[in-house]
Parts: sequence; C-alpha cells; structure tokens
Amino acid sequence: MSTLTATQEQQIAAWLAAHPTLTAGVGTAEAACSVAAINLGLTGTLTDSIPPCMSRVVGRWIIVVQDRMPSDIRNSVEWRALLPLAAGTGRGHESEHLAVVLSWMWDTLALLQPLADRRGFGAEWRRMVFARTTESARAAYADAAAYADAAAYAAAYAYAAADAYAAASAAFWRDADPVGCLRRLVAVTDARAMAGGPQP
Repeated sequence: MSTLTATQEQQIAAWLAAHPTLTAGVGTAEAACSVAAINLGLTGTLTDSIPPCMSRVVGRWIIVVQDRMPSDIRNSVEWRALLPLAAGTGRGHESEHLAVVLSWMWDTLALLQPLADRRGFGAEWRRMVFARTTESARAAYADAAAYADAAAYAAAYAYAAADAYAAASAAFWRDADPVGCLRRLVAVTDARAMAGGPQP
C-alpha cells in the first residue's frame, strides 16, 4: 500500500509529464534527477533528499543507479511511470527492500565475470558471486589484491568498472535491468508496480 494519496501520485506524474528529461546529478527545476523530480512534484523543492513517504533503501538505490545508467533507460516510459509509486514505498519494509537490492547487486556483479576473467581475478570473482556473502566479497578483494597493494588494486578495479560501464554499457545495463529491479522494489508494498505504474 502506498504512503501517498492518489492526488500526490498525480502531482508527481504531472511533473514528469511536463519535464521529459531526467538527468544525472540533482539537476535543475527543468531537468531533475529521479528523486528530485519526486520532490518537485510533491513540494516544488529541488532536492535529492529522500522524502519521508519513501523508503530510504529505495531512494538511495535510485540515486546511485540512475546517475550511472544510460539516459535512455533513465528517461524510459517504464522508469518514469514507476517513480510516483516509488515515492510511496514508506519506511516499514526496509529489510524486504534491502533483500531485493542485494539480490540485484549480486546478479549484476555476476555480469562482470568476463571482465574479472580478463583482469586475472576471475576465479575469486566467481566464488564471490556464487557465495553471495560479505565474507566472500572480502576474500575476493584480498585474493585479487594479492598481485598489488590495496591502492593499486582499487585503481585497477576503478578502471575495470569504468571499462565495463562505458565500453559495454548498453549490453551491461540491458542485462542488469534496473527498471525490473525498481519494479520489484516497489512491488514489495504496491502490486501496481507489476502493471508498470499507476493506472488512470
């Protein structure tokens, strides 16, 4: 169940309809990020602070992911239609929301296996994404870092991430499916998400 009224959802949807471009970063009153667009629709305030009506987990995930994914996904009909529902996810189901995010994270990390193989730490990466634990992530970091100090590995990892997110971004983001993850996050509290968004 949404923490918003139908009128509030319509305010957000109206703002989105009048402003066809969502941007990375907070943006402006004319082209805002996803969370700032929600705030502009609700209160007219340009801020990426997560509103009290919205899950902190969902809000933080949106902020991080929407800044990195391609603009055609961020500005897709499907993503934009889910934002009024995302705004009403509330704070009462954070553990369920976190479980969805963590599952998506591990699935997304698995997509980078070919890159890990090319960089020389494929076996460690494979063990990490299979185990899906904090301990396996620590072990993968320690094993992959064995060939260099932590700073050098961090630089290598940053380069690898940049390589994956830039050179192969279209295929990566299609397979990562952030719209599907947002749909699952909202569906924790609102079944309308599975239909794509609020219906007229």
